[in-house]
Amino acid sequence: MSPRRRARPLLFGSLALTAAVTLSGCIATTPTETGTPAATPTTSAGPAIAEGPEPRIGADCDDIVDAAALQEFLGVIVTPLAPEAPADLLGPDTAAVVQLGALSCTWTNGLPHNPYPNDEPDRQLVRLSILPEGLDQAVAYVDTYDSRDPTYGEGVQGPRCLGPMEGVNTGYCELFGVIGQTWVELVVEGVVVDADTTAEDLVEGFRTVFDPMVSTLETTTALERWSPATPSSNIPVDCDVLTPTAEIAAVTAVPELRVGPQWDGPRVGQYWYGLNTTGAARCSLAIATSDASLGQIGILPSGAWGFSRFAESWLVSGGTSVTLPEVDGAEAIARCDDAVSDCVIDFAVAGDWGRVTVYPQSPAGVDAGRPAGSIDSARAAAVDIAAIVARHMAVTSWR
Repeated sequence: MSPRRRARPLLFGSLALTAAVTLSGCIATTPTETGTPAATPTTSAGPAIAEGPEPRIGADCDDIVDAAALQEFLGVIVTPLAPEAPADLLGPDTAAVVQLGALSCTWTNGLPHNPYPNDEPDRQLVRLSILPEGLDQAVAYVDTYDSRDPTYGEGVQGPRCLGPMEGVNTGYCELFGVIGQTWVELVVEGVVVDADTTAEDLVEGFRTVFDPMVSTLETTTALERWSPATPSSNIPVDCDVLTPTAEIAAVTAVPELRVGPQWDGPRVGQYWYGLNTTGAARCSLAIATSDASLGQIGILPSGAWGFSRFAESWLVSGGTSVTLPEVDGAEAIARCDDAVSDCVIDFAVAGDWGRVTVYPQSPAGVDAGRPAGSIDSARAAAVDIAAIVARHMAVTSWR
């Protein structure tokens, strides 16, 4: 089969929900302006952090998926697949399921998703998450898209694959649902295909790679869930309290800014289960007068293990330690030097993990719903935004 280019990403059914984790939607709530509590905030970094959660299925990505077989199924478009490092993959909100003991695996050929040109680069991406709980919610997810397949059981959507069609020049496969006592979410993008490759051909190749995984999971017994020595006082995260619009708008000088939840799809799937179970949240830096946003703030209660686990990788890859004004005991690392990439400030305070992300400028004429200069002013204020959020996270005495 010869390499082809994909003209645009597939967005339908459950894949649309998967994409929604990283794409902004309509403003779902109207945040209220909440000032700083009258009580004096504590500035302690909190108790020592335990090593943190590990996959509760007692296996790693190499144990579950044969990397050579996966590469053979996908073919090679530009460069071979390689595992994506958790430090590059996870933020506080997306790490919520990992805190619950999910095994999270990502393989990619290294090419980024580009939402602007019609002709996307030749990216290959495989994302797998195995969570040993939430089975009722897994079935609810499958029910939402009503696309069951009997191959792997009643509560399963897939294996479902798409071959060549109008505007799509690479293959796509997915598997969602209950396997044994685990909740599986699996997406495979960028399979090399020929014009005569059928969906049935893709399913056959998919099963060659993933049937062994299914057999393993059907007999897997979950290990005990990790729990912090001292639970966070910020459960559940309330955007109005921890990411107050008035304070953040003031330091960014963007009067149209509204900070709060922003979502345009069904609130089902592992991502939402993780948020609801851990009390985590993602609060968008949204523009009140449009559907546009400047970035987002993620907070994971009891998630400082993630900061500790990934800090060295962030520093090695170019991050720098920064001080958050008026927040004693916090640790913070900034990765904001590349103007064409996200500006990211990760920080740990009071046992929790927070992240402020401000997007880069989009190409001229794209996403015009952002006020002129708002991205630049938000990026310049990224450390101040992180300090505001960290100060509110550290306030424990008044809760």
